[in-house]
Formats: sequence, structure tokens, C-alpha cells
Amino acid sequence: MRKISLFLILTGLSFSVFARHSTSPQTQEITGVVIDRLTQETLIGVNVLVLNHEPLIGTSTDEHGNFVLKNVPLGRHDIKFSYLGFETVILRNILVSSGKQTVLNVEMEESVFEGEAIEVVATIQKDKPINDFAKVSVKQFTVEETQRYAGGLDDPGRLVTVFPGVNSTGGVQNNAISIRGNAPKSVQWRLEGIEIPNPNHFAGLSVAGGGGLTLFSAQLLSNSDFFTGAFPSEYGNALSGVFDINFRSGNRNKREHAVQIGINGLEASSGGPIKKNGSATYLFNYRFSTLTLLQPLLPVEGRIQYQDLSFKIDVPTQNSGRFEFWGIGGLDLQTMEAKTDSSKWEYAFSDFTENRIDLGVGAVGFSHSITVNNKGYLKSTLALSGNSTEYSEERFDDNLNLNPYLNIDDNTNRLAFKTFLNQGLGKRITTRTGVELQQLYFNFDLAGKPDNSSPYQSLIRQKDQAQLYQVYHQSEFNMSPRLSVLGGLHGQWFSVNDEFVLEPRAAISWQVLPETALNIGYGLHSQIEELDVYFVQPQANFPNKNLKTSKAHHLVASVDQGIGEVHRIKIEGFWQNMFDVPVIADSSFSMLNYVHDFTFTDALVNEGKGENYGIELTVERFMSKRYYYLLTGTFYSNRYKGGDGIWRNGRFDQKIAANVLFGKEFNLREGRNLLGLNVRGSITGGERYSPVLQTASINAEEVVFDETRAFSQQFDTHYIVDLSVTYRTNKENYSTLWALQVKNLLGAKDPRFDYNFKTEEVDLIKEGLVLPLLSWKIEF
Repeated sequence: MRKISLFLILTGLSFSVFARHSTSPQTQEITGVVIDRLTQETLIGVNVLVLNHEPLIGTSTDEHGNFVLKNVPLGRHDIKFSYLGFETVILRNILVSSGKQTVLNVEMEESVFEGEAIEVVATIQKDKPINDFAKVSVKQFTVEETQRYAGGLDDPGRLVTVFPGVNSTGGVQNNAISIRGNAPKSVQWRLEGIEIPNPNHFAGLSVAGGGGLTLFSAQLLSNSDFFTGAFPSEYGNALSGVFDINFRSGNRNKREHAVQIGINGLEASSGGPIKKNGSATYLFNYRFSTLTLLQPLLPVEGRIQYQDLSFKIDVPTQNSGRFEFWGIGGLDLQTMEAKTDSSKWEYAFSDFTENRIDLGVGAVGFSHSITVNNKGYLKSTLALSGNSTEYSEERFDDNLNLNPYLNIDDNTNRLAFKTFLNQGLGKRITTRTGVELQQLYFNFDLAGKPDNSSPYQSLIRQKDQAQLYQVYHQSEFNMSPRLSVLGGLHGQWFSVNDEFVLEPRAAISWQVLPETALNIGYGLHSQIEELDVYFVQPQANFPNKNLKTSKAHHLVASVDQGIGEVHRIKIEGFWQNMFDVPVIADSSFSMLNYVHDFTFTDALVNEGKGENYGIELTVERFMSKRYYYLLTGTFYSNRYKGGDGIWRNGRFDQKIAANVLFGKEFNLREGRNLLGLNVRGSITGGERYSPVLQTASINAEEVVFDETRAFSQQFDTHYIVDLSVTYRTNKENYSTLWALQVKNLLGAKDPRFDYNFKTEEVDLIKEGLVLPLLSWKIEF
């Protein structure tokens, strides 16, 4: 508590220094660029207007497509972009503050059918994705939503759990998600259009595909797409969902900076033109945390720290296209000390185990895009990415001697090249054709005790490489002003098993009425496993090298109903049929349920199956008149068939998930300051588990589950309440933001089993972590 009090005092002093002799401005500038969505060329002479404001505030884009709206009052505004021959764009509720210029990068679409008066209105089509080829099971999330939604903690991985079909599976401390009953490991992450490793701090330690929080900072994020099924042809090697993350570019007009001090650490960012009056920009963000102030709230003793750096350099040219250099990287350290008093020993991991974890993850890339014949554009990206895990665990024996128990050294790297051509064939047809080549490297050393009765030994020592090649084509046919049809193919070849998979994709989007849309989508999708799975050697051979990829048919249908300008109701049904799933022969095990196992060395066969189906509901009021709400609900079933041929409930078959999100803003001091209150309530069905075998657990001195009745039990329904309170002040040349975010406000408990060495029985442990994050940020 003293540490938290000291933080508040230091933050308050910093605030007072900046606040001294300051005055409150009334206006700020909105700047940006407008481009043609099809060709990526800048548009000259686009009319830009602030709606519902007297006197009129407007301008037009210059010869480079740039615009500046001057003297815009602080607060929220609607901005209209109109251009002859193009569909009008209206962006609603754009927040303007004094600390930074508001930067808008707008893409406009040419009107396909002459004489049709069509407006793209953000409040009616807020769900319209960035990727035009995506028609079903996709949600665009904005930078502001990651900061505003309660429970999001400025983390895209946590933000999306408010969307239908998405469940949190890792508890308060983990951002792992299950999409429509699928395992978290089946979600793919992309940055600037290319696949990257799991971009989380402490990635994969407890749940493959999850982590503590993502490396992505809201300071660099741009609006991005999140897919939950039946994604377009350009997305491969993913079974359930895709995060398609984009970075924004720095402000070309002026250099802007931000510093944030919080209970969870320090963050600093800077961006702007590289050279005065030049078009090239830079943007970077650095974050460091020791979690020292939060340590009293965490369930284990030890040291936890992490840091990350992300950046983007954007160099547009007059005739040679646009060059972009971007990157992200993170380092993590966690240590845990054992209790030296053996009389207090109960649980192995928390009481008489010492460990050290060093993790690293990163990606750097170079992208180039150029307009081709004024009909499209060509974009190419070369990227290098990788992740590493070094884990050492020691345990005390009865004589208080530390003995090695587990050591892991895992390194994976990926060199990837991707290029695609996006072009229009007349006004009615748009196509995208591309190829992605990946060279994969891995080095995995594992030594440890397979169980408490076995000696410490070398289990895996592998170093190898593989290739993953993908090619795709997709086309959109605009049959009429209200009907479009999409079709495509995705091909994927993996060198380890020499398997080539051809995956058809299709979608139909029909605007039945002006505010009613019907969408149908289908796709065949596949995904490879982690490389070390293919190179296990249980009998001095490689039984998994011929293992096929898991595959799934996705079928989705939705009805999207707009109600006026600020309300929307959407119903979406889905069905997924999984096959060629790796399983252990004559066992209930299936990779569809895989969560985490560093010592996995089993032989697998492609005899598993799975089925997910359900219905999702969204009722949404967009931000208007300073408040919004979002209600989502999912009812679904998740089943699988293991290597023993028996159909069972899947690990992630929680049956139900529902969220209620509400937010309200209050303008204070004549609109110069802004108070935001946001609250979220979530209900999810309890996680499934297998019954515990008490006698076997006592003999093994660890929890042993009855896998013949896998996932036949279910914990109680889970209720979580999250809260977010923000207060923004606007001063001359800078603004400040106080934020209090509380995850799990009421202390809902997460259940788990652990073997108690003192009582020699298995305990059901329920821990409820309330995670409060208080921060102060200044933008100038």
C-alpha cells in the first residue's frame, strides 16, 4: 500500500508541474490523408466537412491527398468526406483533444453503379471491416475501443472477449481466448498483413496461444480486423480465428509525444515527421514494467518484469510507391522463490519450487506498395520473426537440497516473404492474388522428470527446419448495387509431411433493404501444429512426420439489421466440422483440446473429428449523445471424437457466454474536460474438466485425471464485472488522462486442482484476483 501511495504522490507532483501557468484551449486541428481504396492512390480535391457545426468548418485535400481542418472545438464530432464519383464517407464521434492533432487516414471507394446515391455511414456500418473481401464473422475494432471498453486493459486480446463467439479461457491473469469452442492455439496473429508468433508477454506458459498481455500498445495501433470464422482466401494456416493487426503512421505535420506512468510501469512514445516539411514519418513506443506495485495482489511470490518496443517508419514517395519499416519486440523475466520452511509446504509449484523464465518474441518487416496501371496496387513484405523460451525449474527435497526438475530451451524463427496484387477488372470486379513463403527454423531442448517417480533425463533434443508455402486468389463480383458474390481458393503446402491442401472459400452479401443485410460464407481451413510436435522421438523415430494438418469446414449465415443511425441488431449462426484432427490412438486425447504441455512426446494419428455449432446475438448502440451500450450472447455446442472413437463434450464446451457493456461520457468545464465511466458484466458457462482419480494421484504425488471420462464435469457458471473510469483534461499544448481500470471488480474465483503434499489428497483451489490498474498519461 505504501508503494501505491508513493506512486500517487509522484504522479500528482508531475501533474502539478505541467498544470502550472497553463490555460485551456478551445480548439485543435484534424489532419490526415484520403486515398482510393482500390489503387491506394491519393485523392485530390476531396471535400472534408465537420457536420452540425456553425460556423462552417471545412477544407479539401491537396495535391498529395492531405487535409487539415483548423479550429475544431474540443470534444466529439462527425466528419464527412465527399468526392464526385465516390461513395460518401461519414466518420462519427471522432474525439478531438488538445494534446495531439487528430489524424484520420480515410479510404474511399469508387461508385460501382452510376446514378446510385450510396453513403458509407460509420454509424450504420460501424462493423464494416477494413478488408473488403470479408463479409461474415469479422469485426473491426478501433484504437479507442481498446482504451474505452471496460475489461480490455488496452489489450486487443482481452478486448475481443466482449464480441459474440469469444470466451476468455485463461482466467484474469491470462488473455487466452476460445473462438466458438476452439482451442486458443488455433488463433493466428498477423502484423501488417503477415503471420507472426504469439505476440504476448509470457506467451504460452499456461495456455498455448495466450499470455499476460499483448505487446501492442494503443499508441501505435490502428483500426484492425478480427475474424471468428469463414475468413477470406488470403488467410491461411488458421483454424478458428485471425487477429489482423495494423500500425498507424506518425503525424506528418508535427512531432507529438506521450508519457504514461502507472501501477504496472512506465510507457513513452513519440512520432512525427522525420524531417521538417517532409513526408516521411516515424512512430515508436517503449514500455517497461516490474509489476512491483501489484506484487502484493498476485498469488505467487517472486519477481515479474517485462518490456517491449514497437515502431513504424513510413516513407511515401512521388513515383516509387510507399516504403514501410516496422517492428515489435518484447522481453520477459519471471522468477519464483520457494519457501525454506518445509513445515509450510503444501503445493509443489508454489511452495517448494524455484524457477526462472526468460522469454523473448519479436518481428521486423519491410513493406513496399506501389500503384499498378491506375487499376490496383502491388504490395510486398519481407519479415523476420521469432520467439524463445528458457525455463529452469528446481525443487527442494526432504533435506532442503535443490534438485533440477525441468529445463527448457526453445527457439523458433520464421523468415517470410509475401506479395499480392489487388486490382479492379472494370468497376464491378475486384481481385486479389498473392503468395506467401515461409522458411521455419526451430531448436528445442527438453530435460526433466516425466513424473515424480522418474529420474531427471534428457527428453527431447531437436534442431530442424521446414517450409510452408501458401498461394491464394479471391474475387468479388458486384452483381447489383445491393448484391455481391465472392469466391476464392487458398493453397497450402507443408514440407514436413509433403501435404498440399486446396481450400475453397465463398461468400454472398445481399442488402435486402436499406438497413437490412443478409450474409452467407463458407470456407475450408487448415492449420499445422507447432514444429516440435512433428519431431518427437518416443521410439527413436519420428512417428509424427507424416501427420496431416487439422482441417475444418466453416459455414456461417447472418442477418444484420440497422435501426436508425445509432442502433444495430445482428444474428449470426455457425457450423464447423473438423476432421483429420491429430489424436492419440485408443485414447480420449485430441489436439482440439490442447492447452499446454512442455513435455509432450506422444505419437499422433489423424483419426480425430470435431463439431461446433451455435448462434450469436449482438445488440448495439453506437456512441451517440455521450453514451453507448453493447449486448452480446452466444449459445453453442462443442464436441469431439478422440483416438478411442468416442464422441465427448470438448474442453471448451461452455455452452453459453453473454456480455453487457455500458459507457457514459460527461463533459466538464464547458466541454474542456471529459469524464468517462464504463462497466462490463460477463457470464460464461464453467470450464470443463475430467474427474480426478484420488488414489492414482496419491501414488503419483500429482493430480491424475480420469481420461476415460474426459471433460465430463463442469465448473460453476462464471460471473465477472469490470470497471473503467477515465478523466481527460485539456490544457494549452497538452492533455492529460487519468485512468482507473479494474479487472474482476467483485473478485470472482477461478477454480483449479492441485496435489496437497501435507494432506496427501487433491485440493480444489479457488483464487479470485482483483486486478486494479491506475495510470496517468500526458500527451504533448
